[in-house]
Amino acid sequence: MSATRLLVLGVVHLSGGAHGYQVRSELQSWGAETWAKIKPGSIYHALKKAAADGLLTEHAEPGSSGPERVLYRATARGRDEIVELVRDGLRRTHDPTMLDAAITMLPMLTRADAIAHVNERVARLEAELVGQAKGWENPEPDIPEHVRDQAELWAGHARVELEWAKSLSRRLSEGAYTMADDPGSWRTVHDPLGMRF
Repeated sequence: MSATRLLVLGVVHLSGGAHGYQVRSELQSWGAETWAKIKPGSIYHALKKAAADGLLTEHAEPGSSGPERVLYRATARGRDEIVELVRDGLRRTHDPTMLDAAITMLPMLTRADAIAHVNERVARLEAELVGQAKGWENPEPDIPEHVRDQAELWAGHARVELEWAKSLSRRLSEGAYTMADDPGSWRTVHDPLGMRF
């Protein structure tokens, strides 16, 4: 739910306001139904829940040829929630869907904030790899071989992810991406994602 919440809030905020079908269309264009496992119904549920939680406002508008439509806009609390969810996605290991969602909304953070949270991910991955290596120095003899293989698979993923996170931190430090505190960021430019609505 956190990845869906982040993506829905982010699209609404970055677009300056959107209807449910616009959010759905944008996320479909990103392929989010595959990598974030977002179903159309979960988008509408996330919009309603975010509005109920005070993260979005709802404004009824007349439909062009039918019933009223609801325009959603992010509140200050909603923007704060987006930032916290991006931070959480960058820090949290073992949740690739949340990491993917956080990366799509990475420019919502200031450069220093993004670097700090990516570096926290690096530290967590390094600690987990050290802990796993120590745990396998003297493995329990009754642990099945396939469980050992599964642990090695996770360690392989973690090593690759660790190198990726170090690279991202370095690129951010070198000025990659337009972040929230940079000139031309989403804070100063209308429709930074070039959304179609």
